[in-house]
Amino acid sequence: MKPFLLGIGIVFLLGPLPARAHQGPPFPIVEDQRAGPYAVSVWADPDVGTGTFFVILDPPARARVRIGLQPVSGRLPEKIYEAQPSGDRYFASAPLDKAEMWRVRALLDGPEGGGELKAEVEATPDGTLGPWASLIYLLPFAGVGFLWLKAAMRRRSPAPSLPSL
Repeated sequence: MKPFLLGIGIVFLLGPLPARAHQGPPFPIVEDQRAGPYAVSVWADPDVGTGTFFVILDPPARARVRIGLQPVSGRLPEKIYEAQPSGDRYFASAPLDKAEMWRVRALLDGPEGGGELKAEVEATPDGTLGPWASLIYLLPFAGVGFLWLKAAMRRRSPAPSLPSL
């Protein structure tokens, strides 16, 4: 009964932790929208601290790609970041100092012409819990291990012997 109560206590302690809007790989914020002669897709991993942006052009072209970022609130002026080619896409990283909505502009200049498209994305905390993350993620495995050990100990205990006649 005590392990059950301990488990319930842990659930209640972890319950008030804030939910994270995004953890994991980049996700599309714009897919196959026209910007000049290109169909453009923009993928983002907008973590507070450093956000990363990937731009994919169709047809693939050598172009100058820049990402413009500004908080939707207007508290900061827009800053432009140069995207570097990386295989068949362009990659840019930029500081996102606060968890809030951001305006994203992809600016394209290529041999076939230029274009621009706009989107918005929410910057979210990166979800790291520091040294506590390992402990929190280890708890379910430790609980299963404890239950297994307890069951194994019960099986090994000698059966009570019958009195001899």
